[in-house]
Amino acid sequence: MKFILGTVALLAGLCMVRADNNNSTVNFTAQFSSIAHIGNDLQTFTSQQLEKSFDFLLLAFNFDQYMIDRPGFEKLYRKISDKAWEDTEKLIKYQSKRGLTVELKDLKGGVIGQLNDGKVGGSISLLDSDEISSLKVALGYEKILAEESHHIHKKISHAHDNKATYDPDVAHFLDEEIIEYQSGTIRKLTGYIYNLDSIIKEDKTKDLGIHMFDEYLDKVE
Repeated sequence: MKFILGTVALLAGLCMVRADNNNSTVNFTAQFSSIAHIGNDLQTFTSQQLEKSFDFLLLAFNFDQYMIDRPGFEKLYRKISDKAWEDTEKLIKYQSKRGLTVELKDLKGGVIGQLNDGKVGGSISLLDSDEISSLKVALGYEKILAEESHHIHKKISHAHDNKATYDPDVAHFLDEEIIEYQSGTIRKLTGYIYNLDSIIKEDKTKDLGIHMFDEYLDKVE
């Protein structure tokens, strides 16, 4: 009996020691790996995606006005807006799952402000954009956010060459949910710009060409 009691006491003591050690070495939250290293970056990117959703919704409304009436362009930009909203939700849920507190940021000019930096001939206005200029705005917007996602990816991937900041889970999330879509959208918008630019150079058929291009967008988007 004394042997059994002694064994139980010894095991209890070991458990207490391990519990004390855990209290001093383990962070009992959902955070692990290097998620904290890019917490601020993810919050900024989330805010950019939310802003993108509203910017492209405004662009969609622009082409839904009766005096413009471009249903294909309206459909394209509303689709981009909806995707940005979905990405915002995914980013918030992912950060919450990884133990981060999400605080949306005031971006002070945002992506449109970045597009306007150094621009010659006046600032970009979403409500004054025509067909070709709106596509160029959309492409520039996607490229800025693609650079941002690649920047975050680099900070937590092998490319950064720092084991202390390596987080393959974040890299996988960005690859699957964000980066693959961005590369495809950039390629698509580049093609649209090239085709429409060729159309508007033909003065005699310009108006008809833009109308047919809009009908094409209405079918494929």
